Amino acid sequence: MSRTPPTFTRRLRWRLEYGLYLAVEKLIGLLTPREACLVGERVGLLMRLLSSKHRRIVERNLRIAFAGEKSPAELESLAEEVFRRAGANLIASLCTASLPPEALNRAVEIENAELLTNAMSTGKGVIGVLAHMGNWEALAQKFPQIMSPGVQAGDIYRRLSNPYLDVRMVATRQRMGLKLFEKNSNPLAFASFLRAGSVLGIVSDQRAIGIGEIVPFFGRLTACTPLPAVLARRTGAQVFGVSVKTQAPGRWLIKFHPLLDEPTTENCMKLLETVMRESPSDVFWLQDRWKVSSDQPQYAPGRVPKGGIAMLRAHKNRRCLVWLAEDAGEVPPLKQAEPDNFAYEYSLAAGTPRPAWLAADACVHVRPVLNRRKIIADEIHRIDHASALPLDFVYAPHGPDKVVAVCRGMGMQVATIPEGNP
Repeated sequence: MSRTPPTFTRRLRWRLEYGLYLAVEKLIGLLTPREACLVGERVGLLMRLLSSKHRRIVERNLRIAFAGEKSPAELESLAEEVFRRAGANLIASLCTASLPPEALNRAVEIENAELLTNAMSTGKGVIGVLAHMGNWEALAQKFPQIMSPGVQAGDIYRRLSNPYLDVRMVATRQRMGLKLFEKNSNPLAFASFLRAGSVLGIVSDQRAIGIGEIVPFFGRLTACTPLPAVLARRTGAQVFGVSVKTQAPGRWLIKFHPLLDEPTTENCMKLLETVMRESPSDVFWLQDRWKVSSDQPQYAPGRVPKGGIAMLRAHKNRRCLVWLAEDAGEVPPLKQAEPDNFAYEYSLAAGTPRPAWLAADACVHVRPVLNRRKIIADEIHRIDHASALPLDFVYAPHGPDKVVAVCRGMGMQVATIPEGNP
């Protein structure tokens, strides 16, 4: 079936975007990597100032990842550094993408290279587990240079919606010999590439909706890509992790990390966590990694692995605040979801007797009279920050509509009575 050709307006927009990108790339190319990083740091801090949405996402991600490890003050400082590094790595990537080999070698250092060399010597192929971390263009340009003779490096990428930018990006990545596979390529092509003794990098830190396996990641159950584990088991390829850490503005360290156990999805995510902990401030935390579904927030998209869910290793439960009506009547239960790892808390109006149906050890927050939306928002914010882990969603089966509207305005998912509930 043929695709509908793009409209003139869309083609014009693509060309304008492409022209703007080339102008910015040319301008950034006049800077040294250090200068590009310093400019990027200011861009990142400006984004933090202007985008409340991304501030919420970064704060939530860091609270989940480091709950019980870092204080609120440490998390706030780390969040600021995340924006600073994100901007620095973004702008520096435009600079390092065109660096000659000698300049690239001065900007990038390698640690644990023998791990990769030993893995390549088996001839069975090697899988690199990657995160959106550090200067990704420095990694893409440097990676092919450290291959053993006759070994090719490859990467899986997501095609850009703008075809002109996509062609430019592919050409830039391939200039040092990196082979690119489009994300939706047939997995048999990945397996064939590995069986030829090649090295394939797989970015594994994004949500894997639908096809993902539900395993612990930073102690929280979530859907994770099974691709590295599946390919390793089917081809015999060895698995290692790759971190990219900023050593100083304009200088990065690429470090290789071993997989210490069998190549299962859970173990690959443990390895990825090790990679990201190497330099949390270099991780691109601006994607909503533990995103809650707006339609059915109690469900985690993904499938249960054959060996079951490692609940004991998933010690960070999801928090659900049940907003009780002033009559405190019993609430209709949410549809059962697997995994059912919720910590339920309850908001009870001041002066309302504690309901007899509530368990004795239930966590109850007594709220004041809430006659304005700002007061409601402040109360939800207070409850959200009463624990190291953030609230995942609010369940308001009896309303009121004002509470539902406030939650949605705060970017907090909210559920009423799901369709089909008893």
